[in-house]
Amino acid sequence: MGNVARDSDAMNAPSGIAGVIAEIRADVGGCRICPSLAPHRKLPPDSFGTTRTGYVIVSEAAGFGVRPLDGAAGAVLRGALLDVGDETYRDLEDLFFLTQAAQCVPMRKDNPARTRTPTKTECRKCSAYLGFELRALRPRLVLAFGARAVEAVLGRQAKLAEDHATRHLLGELQVLTLLSPSPGNRSALKTRGMTLENYSRWLTGLFGALIDDL
Repeated sequence: MGNVARDSDAMNAPSGIAGVIAEIRADVGGCRICPSLAPHRKLPPDSFGTTRTGYVIVSEAAGFGVRPLDGAAGAVLRGALLDVGDETYRDLEDLFFLTQAAQCVPMRKDNPARTRTPTKTECRKCSAYLGFELRALRPRLVLAFGARAVEAVLGRQAKLAEDHATRHLLGELQVLTLLSPSPGNRSALKTRGMTLENYSRWLTGLFGALIDDL
């Protein structure tokens, strides 16, 4: 990965960014560092959205779909964007580059047909890939969904009960930390006076504002 991390003029151009991201994806595809993530199932390298808008979504881990955010939480995000009603930005891949704190699918040992939350150790071992991506993309805004994603981006423990919908500045990088809209987080949303439906409408407003800002 030595040449991925370098600073170069090529990273500033879309074609240059695409080349760097392709190199990172190739390295991710061959990674087998975490025995706990075997059989190291990964998403296709061409399923990660756009680099043109400067917006990035970081979720917690890859799922069983053929693209990022194909599960229950992703359905909420995708539905919220569709509800904006913009013909250019109808899918997450139209508006965001999508990546994860853990690049492999974290499967449950007791039920390999279901996923689990990645461990802190797994995310830490994967953090170099996320760092390379963010340095290459130089995004204008990162949306981090879920505690593991927030920890991976901010480099510290997340307290989303307090930090939900909070903007952070890491040097020139702006990060918005958000609860994951998964069914398992309904109690966390409730503590903030929100239902999943309320959160979806709020996300529609957020996505609409991001589109307006382009």
